[in-house]
Amino acid sequence: MVDWFQRWFGDDEPPDYELPDPDLAAYDHGLGELRLNGELKGYLASVRLEMSFPARQWWPWFVIVWTDGGKDRAFEDYGPKWLTVRELDAGYFEHYSDSGGAEMYEFSWLTPDEAGVKWSELGLSEDDF
Repeated sequence: MVDWFQRWFGDDEPPDYELPDPDLAAYDHGLGELRLNGELKGYLASVRLEMSFPARQWWPWFVIVWTDGGKDRAFEDYGPKWLTVRELDAGYFEHYSDSGGAEMYEFSWLTPDEAGVKWSELGLSEDDF
């Protein structure tokens, strides 16, 4: 079985995750750096939407923007598992490429002011999510 499949759908599912910031404030038009062995490879942009079903909660969406200007398709995260949020809170992001291989990136948030400037530089908009 492919590792990512086992991770997401296997019997060893991670426990529910208690959010350190229940408002997910950093995810509201947030932006963080993705580094591999210290080298900047891209940015992870996020927006914070609201979900009402199956429970009323925040609903972050993400887009990766690579340093070459390419953008990946948007993806989402939600509780109670918060698989992406728990990684980012721990300072890393595990990305699975289309070929199925995984790479572990170091992750760190930019300040809100830095993120706003970089959103413009990267050409990010709500339509990317």
